[in-house]
Amino acid sequence: MKIAFNQATTLKSSTLYDDLRFCEANGYDFIEIRIDKLKEYLIDHTVEELKQFFRHSHIKPLSFNAIEFFTFQPDTTFNLMKEDVRIVESVGKEIGCDLVVVVPTFDIGDVTWSKIKEETKTRLHEFLTLTEASNFRFALEFVGYPHCSINTLDGAYEIVKEVSNNRVGLVVDCFHLYAMNSNLALLNEISKEQIFLFHIDDAEDIPAGVIRDHQRVWPGDGVIDLERIIKLVQATGFDGPASIELFRPEYWELEPEECIKQGKAKTEFVLKTLQIKVKN
Repeated sequence: MKIAFNQATTLKSSTLYDDLRFCEANGYDFIEIRIDKLKEYLIDHTVEELKQFFRHSHIKPLSFNAIEFFTFQPDTTFNLMKEDVRIVESVGKEIGCDLVVVVPTFDIGDVTWSKIKEETKTRLHEFLTLTEASNFRFALEFVGYPHCSINTLDGAYEIVKEVSNNRVGLVVDCFHLYAMNSNLALLNEISKEQIFLFHIDDAEDIPAGVIRDHQRVWPGDGVIDLERIIKLVQATGFDGPASIELFRPEYWELEPEECIKQGKAKTEFVLKTLQIKVKN
């Protein structure tokens, strides 16, 4: 299993330019590029510079992260999100990245599950139509908070099945599985083709339904049963990387390179302890 870095882990302390250099220096295989960080990068740099970096580096782009809260939005807001999709589709074509994460909306009130499914599928189909020429892909990420409209693996998987398009798949995130007690056994039913991204992280010993992003910790430093999750994911045949994604303010206070270095060391240790081969 290769290792990727998600820029949320250095969200408040670094830039895309620096994260690329530090991830390359510390032997990462992939990076998930935050869309806000990409836009900042393009103020002083060009897409061609980014393309040349990846052309001459070991590290490669894994995804763009993320189009957030794309459901239950007024058309004017959603049209701006479509513009962001066009941007990452265009940049992705140049740098060899065909995947963007999409995150459902929070705090939608008393809306039925049928309506949530209908809305989510409608908006996903709009994204698919927009990117039909490029076959750009969309990874639906459920968020394990009670007030997120899609907060379990069960719900996200149901929608992906109903969309039934090979350009729409799942983000499987260890924290979000834990945070709302998702049914891990469901991973036995999911095919490798339906898992587009795997996020590795851990969590403090805070109850499901109460825990939040800032209580994520390095893989192996918390209470999540990473062994069970990783082995279930691998049993599907999924052979993608484990991408480190944390939103912990304490880690944002570290020097970016130290944070990136620690993340790699912690993740490698966990994978090797579980006798999962770390690919180079």
